[in-house]
Amino acid sequence: MFLIVLGYWSSVFIAADMEKAILEAIKITALLPFSILFSTLAKEQMMKVFRWLPYMGGFLVVVGIVFQMNRQNRLESTIGYANALAIFLLISLLITFLFYVRKASKSDFTLMIIQATGLMFTYSRAVWVLWLLSLIALVMFQEFRKRSIWLQIVWVHLISFIVTALLKKDVLFFWSRLKTIQPETSEFRMRLVYWKDSLSMIADNWWLGTGGGGWSVLQSKYQSEAYFVRFVHNHYLQLALDIGVFGSLLFIFIVLYFYYKSFILIKSLKPTEANSSLLWIKGILLAGTVLLLHAGFDFDFSFLLVFALLLMLIEYAIGESPCRAVIVFQPGIFTKTIVSISLAAMLLFTSWVTVGNFIQVRGQNNVAIGELQMAVKNFSRVQKMMPWAASSYYEMAKVYVLLGNKTNDRNDYLNAKNQIEHAVQLAPSEELYLALSEDIKRYFIKE
Repeated sequence: MFLIVLGYWSSVFIAADMEKAILEAIKITALLPFSILFSTLAKEQMMKVFRWLPYMGGFLVVVGIVFQMNRQNRLESTIGYANALAIFLLISLLITFLFYVRKASKSDFTLMIIQATGLMFTYSRAVWVLWLLSLIALVMFQEFRKRSIWLQIVWVHLISFIVTALLKKDVLFFWSRLKTIQPETSEFRMRLVYWKDSLSMIADNWWLGTGGGGWSVLQSKYQSEAYFVRFVHNHYLQLALDIGVFGSLLFIFIVLYFYYKSFILIKSLKPTEANSSLLWIKGILLAGTVLLLHAGFDFDFSFLLVFALLLMLIEYAIGESPCRAVIVFQPGIFTKTIVSISLAAMLLFTSWVTVGNFIQVRGQNNVAIGELQMAVKNFSRVQKMMPWAASSYYEMAKVYVLLGNKTNDRNDYLNAKNQIEHAVQLAPSEELYLALSEDIKRYFIKE
C-alpha cells in the first residue's frame, strides 16, 4: 500500500492535471492509517470491528430511506453512489450471515432484513447478480448446510422483498429491473468502449501513468465515440491509468497474496463444529472475491470506505495465516523524527488543500448569487494558496467574462484571457479550459 501511495505522489509531477493528481494522492494516502491499524489488530479486536459492519449497513439503509437520499430512484444514502452502497451492503450482509450461523440472534435477523431491503432499493443489477452467486457459494459451506438456516435466509429475502414493494408501491419493481440484465444493454456496451479506449491511453503512458484524474482529462483524445466519465469503471485499469502498469501489478500482487494466505489457512484448519475460524476465513474469502469482482466493472475503490473494507478483509487473512512472518522493527530516534515530520507535513498540506477547496466552493457560491467581486477575491485567495489549481483560474476566467458581459469593459475580457491561458498552461489537455479559451479568443477576433 505504501508503494501504491508513493506511486500516486510520484505521478503528480507528470500528471495531465496536477490539481486532480494531488487530490487523488491525498485521498489514497488516507488509506495508509487504515492499513497500518488493521495489521496491528488481534483476532478478537478484528472481530469487534466486523461486529459493527451489520450496524453500519443498517444505519446507511435507514438514513437513506428516511431522508430519501436517492438519485434516479436508486438509494445512495450518505455514500453518494448507488453501486458503492450496494456492494458495501452485500459485504455487510454476508458478514451478518456469518454471525447468524454461529448464533441465531434476533438482532442479526432484523439487520439482515434491513440490509437486504437496502440492497433492493439500490437497483444495482451487477450487485444483485453477485448477491445470487454469493448465496450459491454459501450452499457449499458445510456450516450452512442446515435446513433451519436456509429457512431463515429465505424468510429474510421474502420479508425484505415485501417491505421494498410496499415502500416502492410497486410489486414488479424487482422484475422490471432484473429483466434489463442483458449483454446488449447500453451501460455494459459503453463500459466495453471505456476499457478499449483506456488500453490505448495505457499504452502511451504505461510507465508512470497519467496521474490521478488523468483519464477524465485525456479521454477525449482516445475515445472512439462521444462520452464523458470521471472513472474508467474498472479499478485494475484505473490504477494503470493513474500510476502506470506497475501500480496495477502491485495491487494484483496484494490480491494474489490475499488468496495465497487464505488457502493456506483453510488447509491448516479442521472442519469441526466448534471451529469458527474456518467459517470466517471462508466467509472473508467470499466477501473479498465479491469486492474484487465488482471492482472489475465499477469504481467502488474510489470510495475510501469500500477500499478500507477490502484492506480489512485482506489483513484478517494475513493475520490469521499460520505461516505469518513477524518482523520486529524498533525505529531509532532519527527514524521516529523523520516519520513524525513527514506525518505532520502531510497533515498540514492536506489541511491547506482542504481550506483552499473550501474557499473555492465559497467563490462558486458567490457566483451563483451574483456576488462577482467577492468571487474574484475568493478565487484570488485560492490561486495564492494553491498555484497549481488550474480550476481556480478557469473559475476566475468565467467570472471576468460575466463581469465583461455586465460592464462591457474590455479589461475584464483581457483578465479573463490571462486567467484561462494560465489554466490551459497548467492543464493543456482539459477540454473545458480549451473551449473557454477559444470562445474568448473569438471575442477579440471579432473586436
